Amino acid sequence: MNTKMWISAAAVLLGSAGPAYADTAQPSQQALTLAVKQYLTDHGDLCVGKSTWPRDLTAEDRQSYSNDAVQLPVLERLGLVESKEIPAQAAASSAPVRRYSLTAKGRQYYLQKKRTTLDVHGQPVEQDADLCLASLSLDKVVKWSPPEQVHGHLETVVRYTYSIKSADWMTDPEAREAFPVVSRIIRGQNNLLMSVNVRLQDGRWMPVLPGQ
Repeated sequence: MNTKMWISAAAVLLGSAGPAYADTAQPSQQALTLAVKQYLTDHGDLCVGKSTWPRDLTAEDRQSYSNDAVQLPVLERLGLVESKEIPAQAAASSAPVRRYSLTAKGRQYYLQKKRTTLDVHGQPVEQDADLCLASLSLDKVVKWSPPEQVHGHLETVVRYTYSIKSADWMTDPEAREAFPVVSRIIRGQNNLLMSVNVRLQDGRWMPVLPGQ
């Protein structure tokens, strides 16, 4: 789950703002609570970057202990996926692959919902669906940074704690080990701080999404 954003200063003077703008320049706890709730309603799903199915596991994946090599066998044991051997010719590869497909149980966690995430280079990427293991909701807003001008709008970074509802099978020790980031976030419920950028737009504080 990518909640970090980038902040760049813009040379805009606050002195030119009118009284109504100045009144909302300093956000309130209530206004930021509403903004974070809105963000988590739309983007609070904790997903693991498995948007395309079926997924082919190669010998190279096993040798390098890729995420799929570690995670797919665990998901199969838990009944979320099933696999079969695919000959090299049918797989259009130089060697046979193990092909994993979602089961009916697994499809319950395959959320088809457009979302924008950031890739490893910080570039926005649109996803149509993903395998999601938990969802976050707001516990409380803890603190926020002084608002600064960013691309012509006031922005602040809001830090908050969260509640989490996770898949029941995430209590399985092997599942916790296979998905360590998800496991850490589950353990951090009501304690671990998360962050989201919030922007003053048309007199309201709104969450900033990747690519905006």
